[in-house]
Amino acid sequence: MEILFHPGARQISPMRTARFAVPEEKGDQSAEQSQDKLELSPEGRQAAAEAPGLDHGWVNMTKDELMSMVREQLGEQTLEINWNAAVDPDGQIWCKSYFDSYASQVTEFRAAAKRAIKDYYADPYQEALNSPLGRDLPSQLNFIAGKYQCSWSDYFDASMPAGERQWTYTQVRAMLTGSGLRLNDPYALKDIHIPTVEETTKIARQAADDKINTLVRQAKEASGISN
Repeated sequence: MEILFHPGARQISPMRTARFAVPEEKGDQSAEQSQDKLELSPEGRQAAAEAPGLDHGWVNMTKDELMSMVREQLGEQTLEINWNAAVDPDGQIWCKSYFDSYASQVTEFRAAAKRAIKDYYADPYQEALNSPLGRDLPSQLNFIAGKYQCSWSDYFDASMPAGERQWTYTQVRAMLTGSGLRLNDPYALKDIHIPTVEETTKIARQAADDKINTLVRQAKEASGISN
């Protein structure tokens, strides 16, 4: 027995020692821990059983066995290479090829149109150079103004349709002064196809695609891939 001294009580109180109950021995637990298993509802089992060509072994697999099978199957798959991204990762090659083609088409058309305009108005241009009013530029400009714009002029050509007279004046004046020719001339360019924006865009896109396809083919050949 132990003695507890309590100052406030002015006396000695007995206190017995407490003992905890001895824990009961439990039965031996199985050393093998239970494993998670994939459980299907009766409806799911029936649907799986009726599925044609399905390997039913996975139904009774544990979680670890199922994950191992999935990893193995994924490891057997070969990832397909995005060859377009491999040869042109940021798209700059495609864009450059597109704009190069677009600009080239515009340049070619402008050159062809200018040649056609100069050929078409070659005779009126030579006539203006040898103007009866003089061979200086002001006299040449006065001559074509009188012939193609001023109906009261002695040089006015009434035999030409009004539209053609106006275009002749505009283009010959540009040739005399060295200013820009008008590239939408319906008379001088009547035998030349004027490409539309849609046509030019389509050709530029095809040129860019062809460039990437060429690079992809070269990359595959370098990697030993036949197709």
